[in-house]
Amino acid sequence: MNLENLKSSYKSQNFEEVSKDVLMNMVAVNQHPILRGIRRQLIIESIGWLAFLALYYNLFDGHLRPVYWNILLILAVGLVMVHNLLGYRITNNPVNGSNLLESLRNYLKRMRRYSNVSISTRVLAIAMIFGFFLSTADFAGPRSYWIVFGMLLVLVIQIYLLHRMWSKRIRIITEKYRQFMVKDSE
Repeated sequence: MNLENLKSSYKSQNFEEVSKDVLMNMVAVNQHPILRGIRRQLIIESIGWLAFLALYYNLFDGHLRPVYWNILLILAVGLVMVHNLLGYRITNNPVNGSNLLESLRNYLKRMRRYSNVSISTRVLAIAMIFGFFLSTADFAGPRSYWIVFGMLLVLVIQIYLLHRMWSKRIRIITEKYRQFMVKDSE
């Protein structure tokens, strides 16, 4: 189809008049259904973590544990919630540059930085939660060594899976960036 045929087809279409507000809502990043789902998940998780914090003292015998483990548990939950908010913030603002290529490059940089933050905060939070629950355990006998080994194994597996997941995400974005670089140089 040549350009003139395409123009005449476009002109022959009957388009409704769309208000500026409707157009702004259509292009607004905050209105995207995936972001609404992420926001809903963030709210549900935050309510769950806050409920956990409200109940842990009595439910998990927080009063029997040393004060610093209680503080570390609260810090761990705070790390998880900040991690989730940072992820939402990065996802919510993908356009950050004067053109598409610059935005993609900036997004890739932010994703690389965030992946390191994500892995470290998740592992640190899980380690603090494990520490809280083990803080009153009696470490006598071979059974305790298996418990510690199991928790260390969980941490190592978590690091591996998180690193693999983030590497895949970054690789996909890097491939898209390279495709745009090739198209831009042509």
